[in-house]
Amino acid sequence: MTYEEFRDRHSFRMEDLIAFSYGSLVDNPPHGFDARLPAPPFLMVDRILSCKSIGRQGSIIAEQDIKLDAWYFQCHMPGDPVQPGCLCVDAVWQLLGFYCVWRGALGAGRALGCGEVTFSGQIRPY
Repeated sequence: MTYEEFRDRHSFRMEDLIAFSYGSLVDNPPHGFDARLPAPPFLMVDRILSCKSIGRQGSIIAEQDIKLDAWYFQCHMPGDPVQPGCLCVDAVWQLLGFYCVWRGALGAGRALGCGEVTFSGQIRPY
């Protein structure tokens, strides 16, 4: 798709996100468009349902399919599987980088850090 088509889209399927990971989603991007998402299995979202931009505000909504055979459930608390909190934070960073590029920012699209993070529950496969 063209860069303009990318900017006009408001949802992205897994196939789109994988293509974005490998730099093949956007044809002839502008100079400085170097953004990528991690490739599976470290890509922490399965689809982006909505990207919205209203003035200086906006939102991005995505989903991850929770699967018992996910690599992190096999090693993070055997017998009591839970998704590591750092991967939850990384999903947010991935989406933030994607959102910035979708809004027109150039660069690598990587978050470099954040302040305090609080979790209100655990992500489990059951």
